[in-house]
Amino acid sequence: MPLKHDSRLVLVVDDEPGVCWSLSMLLGAHGFDVVTMLNGEAALGWLRVHGAKCGLVLIDAKLPDIEGFDLAARIRGETRCTAPLIMVSGYFYDDDRLVQDALHSGLIAAFLTKPFKHVEMLKTVNALLSRGGGATPREPAPGR
Repeated sequence: MPLKHDSRLVLVVDDEPGVCWSLSMLLGAHGFDVVTMLNGEAALGWLRVHGAKCGLVLIDAKLPDIEGFDLAARIRGETRCTAPLIMVSGYFYDDDRLVQDALHSGLIAAFLTKPFKHVEMLKTVNALLSRGGGATPREPAPGR
């Protein structure tokens, strides 16, 4: 089944530089091109230009300028980005009503609770991509 996106481009939106770095290193080692943004407005600005090329978006639920779920809705309403959205949070849990509503409505494709294990993130990303949408990983560089 062909993928909806042929891009390896992943956007990570998190106000913690360490989380951005960690996800960039993890996903980069698995063949993705990662762009990081520290707030929602910067992410929206970037997606307005590059949204159609983006294959996957990871969003922190609590950003300094906007709630992650509001950002997800604005991504869908204000950009051409159709990539799967993964919400990541240390505040919400997967059984919270807001999370469940966002999953059931299709606003977000997946949810992960912080702290997460790298293998858990990769499993979630790969599960989404195997469904036929989102970023296409390339082979990791030798030695990674």
